[in-house]
Amino acid sequence: MESPACENRASSTANKRSWAGKSIAVLAVLLISSVACSQGDLSTWNPAGPVAEKQLLLFNVLVWVMVVVFVLVEGALLYAIIRYRRRPDQPRPVQVHGHLPLEIAWTIIPTILIMGLGVWSVMAVFEINDPPSSADYVLEVTVTGHQWWWEFEYPDAGGGKTITTASELRVPVDTPVRLKLESDDVIHSFWVPRLAGKVDVIPTHTNTMWFQADSDKIETLPATFHGVCAEFCGTSHALMKFRVEVLEQADYDAWVDGYGEPPALSPKAQQGQAVFAGNCTSCHTATGADIPAIVDGRVAGFLAGGNIAPAPNLTDLATRKTIASGLLDLNEENLGKWLQDPLATKPGNYMARRAPFYQEGKLTLSTDDVSAVIEYLLSLK
Repeated sequence: MESPACENRASSTANKRSWAGKSIAVLAVLLISSVACSQGDLSTWNPAGPVAEKQLLLFNVLVWVMVVVFVLVEGALLYAIIRYRRRPDQPRPVQVHGHLPLEIAWTIIPTILIMGLGVWSVMAVFEINDPPSSADYVLEVTVTGHQWWWEFEYPDAGGGKTITTASELRVPVDTPVRLKLESDDVIHSFWVPRLAGKVDVIPTHTNTMWFQADSDKIETLPATFHGVCAEFCGTSHALMKFRVEVLEQADYDAWVDGYGEPPALSPKAQQGQAVFAGNCTSCHTATGADIPAIVDGRVAGFLAGGNIAPAPNLTDLATRKTIASGLLDLNEENLGKWLQDPLATKPGNYMARRAPFYQEGKLTLSTDDVSAVIEYLLSLK
């Protein structure tokens, strides 16, 4: 027989384990609940266009059908276990094997349910695969995924004008936008949760998708919708962000009309332009849409391991809200921070390794030249 001391120790150990288990359970509930505290920039629960809305409807129907089936099946199971359990004073019941009507029922009903959901799902997928045929105009944009930033090219942005920009995709409200998705390095995945589900971006293959931002689902314009790369693609995958800026048609037209117009440069900005031309133009363009032959040369140089690579087009940089793929707000201080040490903001990026004014990752430009380059960049509208 155990002594009282042993019994007390055993009881104390059991209590500690009980409290540990309860603490873990409470912590788990708090952690799960904290998800609701998110600002919801990447939430799918508040769709702003027909594609995201249809995808959310499809998700909700499938989930709630599964919930109902789960509750009915598990409820029937629990009821049978409790209601027909064998009591201590009862004999062992007769064992029954097989029940043809019941087996037919639970085969046919799920088959009909699954086929119905499957057919509807396929119809929904085809329905959201292309913009509606009734659309008067569809804006075409080629999206190219790079490590670790997004490029947007408008072959015909309006008035026959070609535009190349980066990190911020500008579109007019209530206009279908068809995207051609391409990659020049590894597999990425393009995802704007409030506008459309993710689609893989694959080297040597072109995928397509479309979306539309509806004015009746947006509180104010201009509106910003956040997007990310949803496929692991290397060191700065988690920092490969972008934004979709939805504009009134007049504001979009004004941006298109102003794109590529030579800015009026102060003497200091002209100094910065000269520094930029001598050090940055092997990778960056700042005078209009990218020329295909130059882009091909940059890609070839990158693949060959040279000091050249595709880099964001900066022609309209001063009209953007952010730099470094949405990681920093666009202002003089952050431009200086980015130029001084780009690897501190986005680990793995190629700028500090390939630009000629970096030596072993350290910026070699004078303070005056850095200030001049910043003034030039902030003039690019």
